[in-house]
Amino acid sequence: MNQFKRILVPTDFSKEANNALSVAVEIAERTNAEITLLHIVDIPVVGHYDSLDIMGNTYNDSDDPAFYKQYMAQLMRKTKSRMQKLKEKYSKLNIKEHVVFDSFQKHMADFVIKDETDLIVIGSKGASGLDEVLVGSNTERVIRTSRVPVLTVKNYAENFDPRKIVFASDFRKISEKVVTALKDIQTVFMAKLIFVKIITPNTFETTPDTIKLIENFAQTYNFEDYEAKLFNYYTEEEGIRAFGQQENADILAMTTHGRKGFSHLLFGSIAEEVANHAALPVLTFNQHFLK
Repeated sequence: MNQFKRILVPTDFSKEANNALSVAVEIAERTNAEITLLHIVDIPVVGHYDSLDIMGNTYNDSDDPAFYKQYMAQLMRKTKSRMQKLKEKYSKLNIKEHVVFDSFQKHMADFVIKDETDLIVIGSKGASGLDEVLVGSNTERVIRTSRVPVLTVKNYAENFDPRKIVFASDFRKISEKVVTALKDIQTVFMAKLIFVKIITPNTFETTPDTIKLIENFAQTYNFEDYEAKLFNYYTEEEGIRAFGQQENADILAMTTHGRKGFSHLLFGSIAEEVANHAALPVLTFNQHFLK
């Protein structure tokens, strides 16, 4: 039974967000899903240069309550107009919109529950250095805390039709909810699954043992149309990306454990790193929060 009936697409109207929407549309057409476009505006500081673009006023006006109210109303009208243009582009689909002034992370988490979201499709620029900290943070937080699968998209994918999905894992203690979600996405696209374990210099194990581990996982959960492989590389994150390129994969899939706070600073997240740096779409399942 397909579970992808409500797809959430956060948008800031960037090229990357529009790429994510195009992928969400392809999925919705296959599953008859409803798409919700979500635009969350952090409460703005009136008088910032962005407000001048909208209102054409000066900083001297920013303390006037009437100006502030007018500014918020104008910003909402402009945002809804941009939403309407996106909806008109895909007029044959059932697309809702939700625009709100709030904290991005808190509202995202609450909305996923309230709207009974099944899948989040989110755009990401991908970056390095300081840009990575500034640009990638929202997408990474969504991956880390999401209760539903997250598909991270960077590039425009015309006729998105993934037929080869790489699922990278250690194949130990994978929850049945992850298995169900992975099977659903495989069914939607009639895709072949490539199960792979990345072997690094610090995690050596024999090929027969690795293949047996993967085969046991696949047989336990009755997977069909799959291959079991291992791949040697310097690090897991680089290995997953390199293996996906070698296999001409269409999607990279993996679990994340949703570490927070100090634990996240110490150990990070391979899934977040792959999603931030891979050119391919990356599908992540949060083992801790998945509903």
